[in-house]
Amino acid sequence: MKLNARWISIAAILLSLSGCSHKGDGRESAGDKREWSILQGIEVESRSSVPSAPEFRVVEGYELLSVPSIGGSARIWIMLRPKSPPYYKQLPDGNFMIPNSLLNDLVRGQRISSTVEQALRSHVAN
Repeated sequence: MKLNARWISIAAILLSLSGCSHKGDGRESAGDKREWSILQGIEVESRSSVPSAPEFRVVEGYELLSVPSIGGSARIWIMLRPKSPPYYKQLPDGNFMIPNSLLNDLVRGQRISSTVEQALRSHVAN
């Protein structure tokens, strides 16, 4: 039985489309790339200013926390409720401290995921 070129082309297109519809289960998924893109955009936009205290901003439905790095040389952005793995996203890399009262308020208000809560606990100023 011979397959004509048209059917082979259709089969190749369908196979390639089914490979593109894969949602992924971590890094490089469409959701992960979108979330990193949001952080990259806000980081570039605000790179020239460092906050003196924590600040919040909502971008495309995601609440972001901005904090000064230790030493005050950079602004660090943290996504409070990422929807795609990895479930903690921060940009740029760097160390920072937050007040315990802020963390408690975020937890009480259910504004952060459990993963973000655990990560932020290691940055609480006593």
